[in-house]
Amino acid sequence: MTTHCSLAQALRRAATVNPRGIASRCQGRQTSWALTLDRVQRIAALLRETGLAPGDRVAILAGNSDIYFQLLFAIPWAGGIAVPLNTRLSLEELAHCLDDSGSRFLVVDEGFTATAARLHALAPAIERLVHADSSGCAQGPGPFEALLADATPAVDAGRGGDDLFALYYTGGTTGRPRGVMLTHAGIITNTLQWAFEIGVARDDLLLIVAPMFHLVGGLNSVAATVLAAGVCLMPRFDAQAVLQTIAGERVTKMALVPTMMTAILAHPDIAGFDLSSLRRISYGGSPIPESLLRRTLEAMPQVRLYQVYGQTEGGPNISVLKPEHHLPGAHGEGRLRSAGQPIVGTEVVILDADDRPVPAGQVGEICVRGLTVSPGYWNQPEETARVNRNGWLHTGDAGHLDADGFLYIVDRVKDMIITGGENVYSQEVENVLGAHPAVAECAVFGVPDERWGERVHAVVRLREGCTASTEELIAHCRGHLAGYKCVRSIDFRTAPFPLSGANKILKRELRAPFWETRPRQV
Repeated sequence: MTTHCSLAQALRRAATVNPRGIASRCQGRQTSWALTLDRVQRIAALLRETGLAPGDRVAILAGNSDIYFQLLFAIPWAGGIAVPLNTRLSLEELAHCLDDSGSRFLVVDEGFTATAARLHALAPAIERLVHADSSGCAQGPGPFEALLADATPAVDAGRGGDDLFALYYTGGTTGRPRGVMLTHAGIITNTLQWAFEIGVARDDLLLIVAPMFHLVGGLNSVAATVLAAGVCLMPRFDAQAVLQTIAGERVTKMALVPTMMTAILAHPDIAGFDLSSLRRISYGGSPIPESLLRRTLEAMPQVRLYQVYGQTEGGPNISVLKPEHHLPGAHGEGRLRSAGQPIVGTEVVILDADDRPVPAGQVGEICVRGLTVSPGYWNQPEETARVNRNGWLHTGDAGHLDADGFLYIVDRVKDMIITGGENVYSQEVENVLGAHPAVAECAVFGVPDERWGERVHAVVRLREGCTASTEELIAHCRGHLAGYKCVRSIDFRTAPFPLSGANKILKRELRAPFWETRPRQV
């Protein structure tokens, strides 16, 4: 058992070098790093008192909060492995994650008490249900706080290095969730890579509004701790609440996905909020239209934008597109569609179907190797071997590298459209369609076609107060794309798109009705 490169070590350092600094702000509560360390030790003691043994998996089903933040450190401090659960999964999917991980402990907050009770029947392996919430904290100690007050701080279990820190279940957009194993050394190394590329420091206040069961929230939590900086936690995304929080708390950095950026920029009173403290926005999670990037720069000219490409299996971060490549001119021209260059310590290569490298500019599968790549999927050696071949993580993303090492993602391999024998990458079509002034959001995918095998189809949500016809949007595409790449049919919708827990558009839900009687061959 090793203690080097551990989350416990990072937390002890933060409490040593910045004890009075504010570690977390959440719904009116402020907690220093010294107090955060004390609370983590006491939560760890409670977990041990309920029977947690070294290596036990502890699932978390809760909304974003300072307690969730503390749990990410308390579970490994107690000797366990965290299993953050996607709160948007069905009961059956949650039960699968619990059974697959072998979690004996389930920690819930007040929002998921009823769900936890129903899960007991579906996941009999759960032996202990822990209610950890902040009810009553602002006015006085609630039951959880009373237990903490009586607990004797626990000694660090000493897990670190190649020991597992967490299982993050992923794959909800493509199939049954799989538990991605992440180690202490891997997550801390990736955090240091990320901090080097993004440039955050101790004086930053990081806004976490993405769900903490996703690594956008998880890694920003670890980053704040490694840097002894601070986090501001919001329970859920709401554009107005985000704008109020940035202005009121003086947030300096936030991580978003494109759907969140769209909602913030669409807020009618955005110009009335003081956003001058905000210095950096990192974004990722799904492709982003160039038009949205440009609107962001116009609304917040002082902000430096960083596109971060990654996936859970990659550690998660793989490449970064820097601010200078978001600007027009010699440095930025042509780079907005890129996902940037590989982060320091990570290598990216493009391989063909036979795992052979392809020349610059040629599309293939994006493959990655480095210090932070996951050891694989929990309890799935065959699937682990399938994606980790010949020393490379096969991401399942299709893309290409240019002569300067900039990575361009063109699609998920499984989302590629084959129409009349030609390959069409949905992101390229979405970039063009999303640039139309009337289009708020769009999703492009293949649907059955008797003549072409598949045709390019789009689902479009228009901006409020705007109109556009199918013919107008198809003509717009024809002005920018080869004919075989153009949208052939369009469905308009007013309801929000179905989203995954990571706020990615669930194309499989949009696509499924078209393929119910005909299986897709891609």
